[in-house]
Amino acid sequence: MKPWFLLLVLLFGAIGHVNAQLFHGGVLAGFTATQVDGDTYGGYNKPGFQGGVFVNAALSDLFNAQLEIKYTGKGAKKPVNSIDPGVYTLTLHYIDIPLLASVKVKKIGSVELGLVPAYLFSAQGEDNGGSFPSEYLVTFNKFDISSLIGININLFPKLWMNLRYTYSLTSIREEEYPNGYYTWFGKLFGQKTGQYNNCLMMGIYYQLK
Repeated sequence: MKPWFLLLVLLFGAIGHVNAQLFHGGVLAGFTATQVDGDTYGGYNKPGFQGGVFVNAALSDLFNAQLEIKYTGKGAKKPVNSIDPGVYTLTLHYIDIPLLASVKVKKIGSVELGLVPAYLFSAQGEDNGGSFPSEYLVTFNKFDISSLIGININLFPKLWMNLRYTYSLTSIREEEYPNGYYTWFGKLFGQKTGQYNNCLMMGIYYQLK
């Protein structure tokens, strides 16, 4: 059994044994639109999937804390068109463990901030020359930690939609390109070398108990 799948099973099983007065747990699923800052391609063109489980606890009437464990697909992709038919796709498979705190907003939902430790368990990609060789893929760091900001929008009492933005605080790869592309967030923190995950996410969360 894959270790990341075993972690999901264990955490999901733990949801049924926590004190219902303190903790609540459930499942989540959704999509990602991602890019890698520091390569030569801009735009959130790489679609992906996210899915996993969560446990949260009310710290007060206003504040919540939440822990998640989930699979998240990240990477980068260059759109192909008649002017530039070149192919480039990078797919990065992560296990994310978001740790976050949220502040409730009346009649809407909540606003959240947090950190996302992550483990890269698989990487693949292709360009005009075919699939990337293993020598290229092993240069990606196995561990990443990202900043997180998001908003939860209540749909029903136990169902909500989450919109989230995450950005690597540490480089996922030390490779440097002279014409590397960095978004406003990377430039804000003076990032001029290395590569960083830059992700938009949309998820649906369902509370089981």
